[in-house]
Amino acid sequence: MTLWAVLSDVHGRGDRLGRVLADSQAQGAERVLALGDIASPGAMALLMQARATCAFGNWEASGLRGLPSPFRGWVARWPAVVHADEFLAAHASPVWPQGLEIGGVVEHLRSRGLHWSHLFPSLQHSEAHRLAAFAALESAGAGVFLHGHTHMQEAWRQLPDGTLERIPGEARELTLEPADRWLVGVGSVGDPHDGPGVCYALYDSTERRLTWRRT
Repeated sequence: MTLWAVLSDVHGRGDRLGRVLADSQAQGAERVLALGDIASPGAMALLMQARATCAFGNWEASGLRGLPSPFRGWVARWPAVVHADEFLAAHASPVWPQGLEIGGVVEHLRSRGLHWSHLFPSLQHSEAHRLAAFAALESAGAGVFLHGHTHMQEAWRQLPDGTLERIPGEARELTLEPADRWLVGVGSVGDPHDGPGVCYALYDSTERRLTWRRT
């Protein structure tokens, strides 16, 4: 069993990130997965100390050159999409241009006249992007995609017949049935849009059980 603490959108709130790391340790989490928009060197230092696996968000892509040197090289190695334990995870979407690394994101968008939402769409608001995410899961042979960016704890389930079902974070715990595919928003540490508290998720990759935490 691997119990992952999955967090996103710290937005510089190292105090809140500290609460998440302490709570996840108390819950028995074995690994930490951070999904971007960390937004401060202090918070990055906490993730580095926790030996977190990280994917970059739009904040890291736009601000990479301005990061202090102890962190710039580390963040420059973060991938857009993490593939681990038969799940995918990213800041916003599993759909990503092949070969595009963090250092090329700004020029990729500028040279094509694209908005940031082209690479970092909101799965909360766009059914087209949800369907594209489910297609990416199928292509990768994975059943679960974990993400941030929306600042919401919610899930979308695609049933075998293609039907999509929304599950709000109030459910608190989900068993992610292997017959279905899942998009799961883990919420925001620094600025949740779905109520008070500090939000993240615990994911048991063996049992395929996800628990939304709000501390």
